[in-house]
Amino acid sequence: MRIPLQKLMLIAALTIGSLLFVSLPVSAQTPGSIKVNLSSITYYAQSGDTLISIAQRLTTRSGNWIAIGQANKINKDSNIPIGTAIIIPAELLADEPSEATVIARNGSISATAADGSSTILNIGSRITEGMRITTEANSFLTMSLADESRVSLPSNSSVLVTKLRKSLYTGSPRTEVKLMRGRVVSRVSPLDVNRGRFEVHTPMSVAGVRGTYFRVSINNQKVATEVLEGRVAVGSQQAPETRLLPIAKGNIITREVVGPAIDLLPPPQLADKPYRQDEAAKFRIEPSADARAYHVQIAQDGEMLNLLAEAGSNSSEVVVNNIQEGNYFIRIAAIDKFGLEGMPRTMAANIRNRTDSIKALPTQAAPSVADGGFKELVLRWPGSVNQKYNVQVARDLEFSWLLFTTSVTGNEIKLPRPSFGTYFARVQSVNADGSSNPYSLAQTLIVTDQWIINDGHPLRTKEVSRNTPR
Repeated sequence: MRIPLQKLMLIAALTIGSLLFVSLPVSAQTPGSIKVNLSSITYYAQSGDTLISIAQRLTTRSGNWIAIGQANKINKDSNIPIGTAIIIPAELLADEPSEATVIARNGSISATAADGSSTILNIGSRITEGMRITTEANSFLTMSLADESRVSLPSNSSVLVTKLRKSLYTGSPRTEVKLMRGRVVSRVSPLDVNRGRFEVHTPMSVAGVRGTYFRVSINNQKVATEVLEGRVAVGSQQAPETRLLPIAKGNIITREVVGPAIDLLPPPQLADKPYRQDEAAKFRIEPSADARAYHVQIAQDGEMLNLLAEAGSNSSEVVVNNIQEGNYFIRIAAIDKFGLEGMPRTMAANIRNRTDSIKALPTQAAPSVADGGFKELVLRWPGSVNQKYNVQVARDLEFSWLLFTTSVTGNEIKLPRPSFGTYFARVQSVNADGSSNPYSLAQTLIVTDQWIINDGHPLRTKEVSRNTPR
């Protein structure tokens, strides 16, 4: 059978076209384009690219070509084939300006911008790099960073925001705060994923973290660091020595030495119900043999962001001036012989005038969070494993809106993890004859998408909690 010439030409053209289509390379990314990952970027090489040119363009330092080569298993600088995927870690990327926002403030606060101009800080005000912030007596400020980390300044403190930046493309935070006077309290979101950096500097020390909750204070040429959650690497400005402090540890740094890790004192208990007298709130704390002083803070909220006042005392009786009657949240901590402030206890308190009838404080200690998992939280309190107890968890301080109410034998109970919110827990012991003793003080529990907060320190990180069933 003979096939007409025109049909042969058409078949040939279609065949050649199909072959050409199959043989053409298909590129997933355009040369010169960038793909953003959590802790790095992927750059797709274009014509003429070398490791040095890529390092200069994307990190502003040509010398970074060696680190980029190591990350990509390329051991020499030469022309890179077009379309090659080059991974650049976030820590090598160039910076761009970032900012923080004031989310809580009270009292007299002054701020000076990098250009020397004075500015007034209110809720929602922007904090920028180079700003110096100072709090006076009974004045407090909390700022939130772009990654939701929080930095709080208690009374009589001064900090210089020396670096407030983020990496290009990935947005990894790069923050440095220099403490000039007083204390700074930092609750840092986990930085391991995006390779961010957060450091607190003093004239004598530097504390660097990847995600934790800690305090740094400076007094009499000594720097105290106290870790409430996570781990903090601390070192001296004068010496290369570095020490890693885990949770519930602290240390003292001077110009001469980086002190050893020291156990922080446990959270103290109130020995009596707080009351108001002569326009002041008065607190009596159960004395601890290892405590040399005590610290009390009063706030409007359970996260202790909206602080109203604070005071310290060398005795177990602490007086906080200028407090009106009302419902508050209080945080108490003991201070040891080294000057380290211990683990805090946070609780709700109803402060009334001394002239009112006052019920004796229940002898039963309040429950606290022993563990918080994906699906449950564990409450534990001092007591006997053979004793019967009634346990209540409520949404309000008056326990009129109960979430859980049950009886248990032993000093521990496992409950389903509640959803986002503030809760209150209390426990009472039951006698052998079936009668009940007074309930304990209410313990505040704050459940967020990042933490279960109890006694002032977080127990769960954002990575673990984000998959928690609601």
